[in-house]
Amino acid sequence: MPDDGQAASGAGKLFRELVRQPLVHFLVIGVALGAALQWFGNRQESEPDTTIRITAADIARSEAEWRSRWRRPPTQEELAGLVKARIRELVLYREAVAMGLDRDEPVIRRVLVQKLESIAKDLIELSLSPTDRDLEQHFAEHSERYRPASLITFTHVFVDPDARGDRAVEDAEKIVAELRSLGRETGGTERYGDPFMLQRYYPEKEPQRVASLFGAGFAATVFELPIGGWHGPVLSGYGLHAVYVHDRMDFPVPPLSEVLERVRQDWVDDNRRRIVDQYFADMVARYEVVIEGAAQGAPIQVEPEQGP
Repeated sequence: MPDDGQAASGAGKLFRELVRQPLVHFLVIGVALGAALQWFGNRQESEPDTTIRITAADIARSEAEWRSRWRRPPTQEELAGLVKARIRELVLYREAVAMGLDRDEPVIRRVLVQKLESIAKDLIELSLSPTDRDLEQHFAEHSERYRPASLITFTHVFVDPDARGDRAVEDAEKIVAELRSLGRETGGTERYGDPFMLQRYYPEKEPQRVASLFGAGFAATVFELPIGGWHGPVLSGYGLHAVYVHDRMDFPVPPLSEVLERVRQDWVDDNRRRIVDQYFADMVARYEVVIEGAAQGAPIQVEPEQGP
């Protein structure tokens, strides 16, 4: 017959297993939000309207905001994402108002949405406590997250499309060929190409830094180029470039012990996001969503985010 210590140990193990189950997370959220409902005030006596209506004006406004920010129209996928975000905002807003979270303060929809999201996230995080095995598994599955960024050292020669017009590509190809024929690295190449507002030589730069200077496409291409020799022309946000890669340093994934706190926080963040998404999907399922006046093109199909 087990003694009291063994019984306590068994009970503790069972409790730890229970709190790791998603169903328990939802129960915790439900109980806590129910208590918050009693604290802030009950729902209105009449049930609220459970129809979410996305109008043509809503879609047009979202498109206009996107154009203003990105200087181009959204793709159908991006537009669907904007509509999905609008649905999420309206659902959370109604839930927050129904709980009375708008009392005693200005009724600002964004504030109420953030308040309800914050409550759910905080309650979820309290129940998340990874074991050593969880962290080891998370690190194994996402090890590339923790690999230090590669560093590249390169020189480029710029070819200006504005100055050369229709000859730009042909001129760039000729310049690359001439630079290759020199049979040396970058010495004596200053006379080639066109004036450039930034540097010609970039030592030990990370991909993000190269992308911030020349654009993501340029960075992705340059980091794939062989070391040594002139290559190109490579397209950037400025124009065309002949590129010489002097060196590229790639680094191994560090051991778990060196990034343990990052892995722990990432595990919490990933699981919290998953549970919050499922919680939101369950709320959206209680509403009938009507999207009116979809923009021309493929119809917008927006489904609630699905949990695991």
